[in-house]
Amino acid sequence: MSALLRNNVAWLLYVACALAILPALDMLARYQLRQQLVASAGDTLGALTHADTPHQWSAQFATDLIAGTAFGTTDARFVNDGFRLRSQGEEIQVGVVLSSAIDLGRFSLIQIDLQAETAGSIGLVVGESLEAPVCRSAMTPLARGETVLTISVRNIEWQCQGADAAPPKRAAMLRLRLDLPAPASVTLRSVQARTQTQLNSQSLIDLPLPLLPDPRNTLEFRRALARIAENADQMTWPILQLPIDARVEQSLQARDQIRAAIADAVIVPAGDFQSVTERADTWHAQPRRTSPSRISWLLLVGYIGLLLALRLKPPLDQRLRALLELLAATVVPLGLVIGGFIGDNISPLVLAACVATILFALSLLVGDAPAEPSSRTLKRGWWVALASLALTMALVMELANGRLPQQLPGIAQILRYLAWAAVQQFMICVIVAERIERITASSRIALLGAALVFALLHTPNAMLMLLTFVAGLIWIWNWQRHRALLANIFAHALGGLLLADSLPPEWLHSAEVSARFFL
Repeated sequence: MSALLRNNVAWLLYVACALAILPALDMLARYQLRQQLVASAGDTLGALTHADTPHQWSAQFATDLIAGTAFGTTDARFVNDGFRLRSQGEEIQVGVVLSSAIDLGRFSLIQIDLQAETAGSIGLVVGESLEAPVCRSAMTPLARGETVLTISVRNIEWQCQGADAAPPKRAAMLRLRLDLPAPASVTLRSVQARTQTQLNSQSLIDLPLPLLPDPRNTLEFRRALARIAENADQMTWPILQLPIDARVEQSLQARDQIRAAIADAVIVPAGDFQSVTERADTWHAQPRRTSPSRISWLLLVGYIGLLLALRLKPPLDQRLRALLELLAATVVPLGLVIGGFIGDNISPLVLAACVATILFALSLLVGDAPAEPSSRTLKRGWWVALASLALTMALVMELANGRLPQQLPGIAQILRYLAWAAVQQFMICVIVAERIERITASSRIALLGAALVFALLHTPNAMLMLLTFVAGLIWIWNWQRHRALLANIFAHALGGLLLADSLPPEWLHSAEVSARFFL
């Protein structure tokens, strides 16, 4: 076989591998979506069939309270057993964080665990939507001492806009209102929304499971959802099957539409109800920690120790050294993202592990800085980066029906994302691609491998995984040929902001990754 033919075959195999990665990334995103929906549905039904509730808030966690504070008093602080509030003679309000609307027809019992220093009264403030006027319940007497008070939403008087009103049917906003004489204090421990009737695992077998149309058929899907929503009150529990053959973004948009139409609907991937019931059967309440465990911190210390050992005493074998540095720079970030450890509130432990990894990567530049580009190659590199930005604009114009953002992001947002783009480009081009090339002695394999790592760091965001893989191929090649890191950072930042502000939800659900993507 001639050298030319071998080279052509090698290129064909290379292109085939790159093209095969694209559907593989999409399959990974679909798998993670299915797993997340099964886990969410199984945990909800598990709580309901084990005399528990999916709606509970602990006053020991600032993340469970709106703004992590109280309104109507300046004397509020977290203590060992809850959230202590001291009255200053005005009504105090404490809001709880809702991930989605609560069906108050089913979860009609609001259970409040607290300890009052003196007698007072307590009530509820509810908004059926974030735009709707708030409704206030009548006040319930609060005795002095420790108590678990239950307020029945159905059996208490309500006023909306100053007039008597029927009890609200749902809550997109829920606050407690406390009336205490000054300077008395109350310690709030927890709030729960509970049902009056109990589900059991046997009853799940007999429940109807409406199957919604494919979300890609928008009109048919909306009509079917509206019909089900009209009769949701008559259902024992609204458990709906959702086909997830559409793109991940379309499926998540359909999920959000179901939640908006039917509060507390349980959404099951079509055909996966058995997996959901199996998870519900084995469900048990997981205690929440106020801080990471001692073992977790010890593991972090051990991880940092390994990074220091590798940096201060690296192996003499250059390939082994490159392999270990590659693993040190990628295993933890990939594990955190793919494992779903990056949630709504990043723990100090996760943040510390990420910072340690970035500092280790930066330290690799000491004594091993990459070659500087010449003025000629740098100029070419800017043209490549600008070409990638032009492709991004063309994609936005196509998918957003020719509409570009009406409002530019603020300077602070631009600077933050510019810094984040710089971190990503440095990690992928300078650290990952360079180490893979040292290990394999192949720039092609390094290009493909680094682009794949870049894409996986955006798991399970299907659209971002596909876009970052393709963009990664361009930017990493640009680094390999022209050392145009600054140009890549510029294109990455502007392209990312353009995509996040322009693409509709059916194409880009959000710019988040890991567990944050499903929120």
